[in-house]
Amino acid sequence: MSEEECHEDVDISDITEHSESYLENEHLKFALTEATEADNNKLEFELNSEEQVHEKKQKTEVIRSTKLPIARIKNIMKMDPDVNIVSSDAVFLVTKATEMFLETIVKETYAFTSSNKRKVISKKDLELVIDKVDCLCFLEGAMDF
Repeated sequence: MSEEECHEDVDISDITEHSESYLENEHLKFALTEATEADNNKLEFELNSEEQVHEKKQKTEVIRSTKLPIARIKNIMKMDPDVNIVSSDAVFLVTKATEMFLETIVKETYAFTSSNKRKVISKKDLELVIDKVDCLCFLEGAMDF
């Protein structure tokens, strides 16, 4: 079979039809690739925004986890004439430190009161705890009012 015989059997319209369908398929593949990339970018954006919302919620939960009123602590801090502006982080830290300090005093006082087989904590118990616990020795004389 010669080359001329092979080419005689092929119709040019068949080639153009196949090439058009091939081009259409390539165009669809390209469009699908663009669409999936756009969907992936959109999905990444949505995931990032959801993570940011989750982080913001966690931050607000941390701020709301204080038991003492933050606004009152801020006002007490501003009573000092040397303090003009107080940042929210500083107020939060002072609030948490105050809560932890009070928790320590209460636990120590409760342990002392329960060891004496009593249920009610009195001023006398607190004074005794301040005298006996080394980390609370800086409060000596603070209960004299």
